[in-house]
Amino acid sequence: MKILYLPVFRAAIGYQVSLGRRWSLLDHMLLVELKANRRSLADLASLANLPPRLVIESLINLLRSGWIEVRSSGDQTLFAATPVGVKRADEDELRPELRRETRYASLCMDRVTGTWLRTDDLELVYEPELPEDAEVLDPIHFTLNYDDPGVRDLIYLNSSEGFDGFVPANRAPSRTFARIVLTYDEIRRGLPSYAPLKLRAEIETAASLISELALEDADLGSFSELPDVARDNVGVDNLIVGGPEHIGALESALAASKTHIVIHSCFLHPEVVRRLLPDIERAARRKVRVDLLWGLHSDPEATEKPRPIQETNQVLDTLPPNIRVRVQLSPNSSGSHAKVIVFDDRTTGRWTTIVGSCNFLSSWFTAIDVSFKTVSPRLTSEILSHLISAQLPASGSWPAVVRRLNHSWNAVKLVSRRHAESGTHALKLMSDGDHYACVTMARDRARKSIVVGCDLFGLAAETSVLVPMERAAQLGRKPLINYQRPSKGLVESGRTPKAEEVERRGIAIRQVPELHGKFLAWDSDAVAITSFNWLSTVVDGSRAKGAELGVLVNGAGVAELLLAKLRNLGVETEALPGD
Repeated sequence: MKILYLPVFRAAIGYQVSLGRRWSLLDHMLLVELKANRRSLADLASLANLPPRLVIESLINLLRSGWIEVRSSGDQTLFAATPVGVKRADEDELRPELRRETRYASLCMDRVTGTWLRTDDLELVYEPELPEDAEVLDPIHFTLNYDDPGVRDLIYLNSSEGFDGFVPANRAPSRTFARIVLTYDEIRRGLPSYAPLKLRAEIETAASLISELALEDADLGSFSELPDVARDNVGVDNLIVGGPEHIGALESALAASKTHIVIHSCFLHPEVVRRLLPDIERAARRKVRVDLLWGLHSDPEATEKPRPIQETNQVLDTLPPNIRVRVQLSPNSSGSHAKVIVFDDRTTGRWTTIVGSCNFLSSWFTAIDVSFKTVSPRLTSEILSHLISAQLPASGSWPAVVRRLNHSWNAVKLVSRRHAESGTHALKLMSDGDHYACVTMARDRARKSIVVGCDLFGLAAETSVLVPMERAAQLGRKPLINYQRPSKGLVESGRTPKAEEVERRGIAIRQVPELHGKFLAWDSDAVAITSFNWLSTVVDGSRAKGAELGVLVNGAGVAELLLAKLRNLGVETEALPGD
């Protein structure tokens, strides 16, 4: 066994919550009825087909707000809406009567990757208590990073509370260390399961360089990981592969959404949006809020003229004014390459997320894209956190799009508090540097085969994929790389990939026309589906945080399901003998 000490900042994070009375659908229905007619308690109970006690409780709340009044007429007591109540009855939903409170949470930011973790989930040791021979990771971060999208997912909220934003820090952080225990260079305890892959990889790499300690299990205490992971029951319908399935998934999402649908596409094309306009309009006519988010003005690999955002707005402006107000294109770039759909499904009552490689607002749905669909509340809230963070201004009040996204984030958190994560498969959100850690994880954990797929083969391929896959081949695994085309930079430099050179390193490689999906599968039970071009993208400090988003799925047969669907579209998924 080995013990490492991770340097962390411990800080009190202040945040505001809104709490108080939130009106129910029954409250709204009674108010609408009392706007039209004076009714007695017996009348209202009969019309609602509910016990009088429930109706009384709702009437008391409406009376306290001054929205209804009570009058006696002979031997009858009648209720009616007040002038203020008449105005409220006409609203789409009753505005809650809330107050704000400031709360504080004790959180820790690790000083190696800048990841935030709950203090309660760590075993902290202060510097005077460190053993003399303690193995401490070298810190990289020397100031707190409050902009991490994951911070909001770590705060605790009660069922009647909603998150309203952070408050400026007024306390200096303390410096301490988190005790991490490893067995065979794999983390055994001391790090919560929601910690990102890049942090785990840094710790396990550091552990490989130190000696084993002569410790028994009894010497390690009782601290253990919390089972705080996203889960879902994954079947063939969760894996969206190919153009027809993606346009079908998008149209189904617009048709099924109940109150809000968020579509984030790296690129926009006004003619694609025009094609989707009838489905968008039908959703908006049901009073669904439609938020269209985008990352970049133009594709650096494309040859056609960039389509400005104004052209897409002109397409949306053809909608009737009362519909257009519910369909909003963000005026600001997120700087993200992610491709995401989030919506609340009116048929299932669950928030649903689709994440993968398809640019839903610029694709013609002819490419072989790969996406993953889930109803995990935890994964949905984490992805919404990244979308919110990408829309927040450097200073000032929240723009309207952030308020709408935050409202849905609160709704998702409410669902997650009522329904625990469940399912046969474990899910983990990947962002940015987690993707490099995922490649090395595949190298180390695969026992038979590794299949990589993406659009572009670029300059980053050597260090990000080829070197790890060459090592996997040396360990007896069978790696296979599928890509569509070399990047523009590679072509211009005259360094297009040569299959024979790659295959001499023990790596099979195939060029697959129309492949745009970004996936990594090993053996039969692990799959990563993402927006990240494994062979060409470089994650550095110049990109927005959360510029690449994906999900790692672990569970029985998930890789076999994905590879079978890819084979049906003509994609080779096995290295042939002699490769």
